[in-house]
Amino acid sequence: MSHRYMVTMRCIEALRSRFGSGFFIFITGLASTSCYQHVINGENGMSDSKVSMQFLTIPAGTFTRGDLNGDPDEYPENQITLESFKIGRMEVSNRQYEECVNARVCDPSLSANDKIFGRPNFPVVGVTWFDAKRFCEWKKGRLPTEAEWEYAARGKDLRKWTWRGAFNKKAANARGSRDGFEHTAPVESFVSYASPFGALNMSGNVSEWVADFYDPTYYRTSTELTSPKGPKRGRDRTIRGGSFNDLAFSVRVTVRRPKRPTDASNSLGFRCATD
Repeated sequence: MSHRYMVTMRCIEALRSRFGSGFFIFITGLASTSCYQHVINGENGMSDSKVSMQFLTIPAGTFTRGDLNGDPDEYPENQITLESFKIGRMEVSNRQYEECVNARVCDPSLSANDKIFGRPNFPVVGVTWFDAKRFCEWKKGRLPTEAEWEYAARGKDLRKWTWRGAFNKKAANARGSRDGFEHTAPVESFVSYASPFGALNMSGNVSEWVADFYDPTYYRTSTELTSPKGPKRGRDRTIRGGSFNDLAFSVRVTVRRPKRPTDASNSLGFRCATD
């Protein structure tokens, strides 16, 4: 099933749900004035957001990437130097993403009408890598690189989660409900356990798309140690951070996972970055 077909069908379903069963859409070769038309025509709706996005300025610096005690794709550890950039303080919310849908730039998420995952101030999930990239570009930004994401999450020390010390079951939305949430948590949760730079929910809640292709050997083979952009090519993209479905080990800030860019799930969202 192609990405275009998948997003078109979910767009149709979302529109029918919104406007009622009497609402019909005529599509000829997927070139109608409705779903996916902004992609076909190359339209670029203006970003006139009524819901602000908070960005944190991450200063230029050098940090230790990876974890010698982690999974094989997390080592060796390397000193990575980055220029200053900005990253979203929070994951993109359903309310923010809906504005992009209403502007006819983004396609509806798979969870747009879900009573649990579709709540306004909760992280948007059910979006592909292409969906995430398009939203960030609409906001005049981009997805963070994998290195930027990790630096924003851990800072310059060797912490395993966004806070120092051992895992705290009440500090992140991981598997189980001891943290107060069975599924996703609002994007402005666990403020006391923010990253060293103030970013929220970079350990748990939802996994997050980043810009890079995924290569399990990248840390061992790459010589790019200044502002790395990741592998030049690949089949999968990288996701970071772990989610409410994961145990403590998998919500560490160094964990890397592969994901097909056309996949979407209720435990996968994103945040944006900008230069």
